[in-house]
Amino acid sequence: MSARTPRVAVGTVEHAAAVTRFLSAAIGGDLTAFVDALDPDVVLTADGGGQVTAVRRPVHGADRVARFLRGTVRMIKPSERAQIISVNGAPGLGIFDGDELTTVVSLTISDDRISRVDIIRAPLKLPQR
Repeated sequence: MSARTPRVAVGTVEHAAAVTRFLSAAIGGDLTAFVDALDPDVVLTADGGGQVTAVRRPVHGADRVARFLRGTVRMIKPSERAQIISVNGAPGLGIFDGDELTTVVSLTISDDRISRVDIIRAPLKLPQR
């Protein structure tokens, strides 16, 4: 079994609650709440497809991931909004600029905390409306 595989299957309700806590902490800017929503060994990856800006190497650890995401949230334009969407059949986040989906955030949950954050920004990998 992989070290990053969730230890316990997480139900939809628990997954949605963890995503909501994550989104609230991100929007609220409370670093402590953000770190508390993350597994201590969380890993963040991003895919810009060589077309848009994205982190090149994985970010490891709750404090580093929270600080990275807090900085990222500060760069969201006034015209953009985040909302909970279905990502691969589970609650995740979508960032929209008007009606255009610009970013998808897939969150893996382990023991009620976010253990993995996968950000997809590559335009060709995002669903088209």
